[in-house]
Amino acid sequence: MKSVKVSDISRNSYVSRATFYRLFDSIEDVLVYQCDLIVDEMLASLKSMTFKSRKEAGLFCVKIWLSHEELIQVMVENNLYELIVSGIMSHKEELKAMYNIDYEKDPYAEEFVFFLSSIIYTCFAIFHKEKGKRPVDEILDAINRMVLSIVQAWDAEE
Repeated sequence: MKSVKVSDISRNSYVSRATFYRLFDSIEDVLVYQCDLIVDEMLASLKSMTFKSRKEAGLFCVKIWLSHEELIQVMVENNLYELIVSGIMSHKEELKAMYNIDYEKDPYAEEFVFFLSSIIYTCFAIFHKEKGKRPVDEILDAINRMVLSIVQAWDAEE
């Protein structure tokens, strides 16, 4: 891990190295845990809210992830795309129930979830790359336009 060390985590969280290693095997395990918490937050929010469109729901999910800026920075700097995918895929059954996804009958269902995970990570990379160069609102607007164009393409297919 380029930018994160156990000593940094210990110092900032007031947790000793011994406690850290009692709870986690590696820094990557902490990041997996954090991604899992974000997916839990995202799913809980989606269940409790009503959206007018898939665009609105998709943008809402991206904004939840982008609110965890430090995690995004670590993930982008260390090219940890697979953590987002594994975090989302670990909630496969909840997604199945929420969106009526049939993984057995639809051979592309898992690929669709994987693709959505890719979009989220791409948004992270754009946000991280552009932060400081452009105002945050302008970056979020560009991401919103990108997600909107993808959702519109999906809607055109239906």
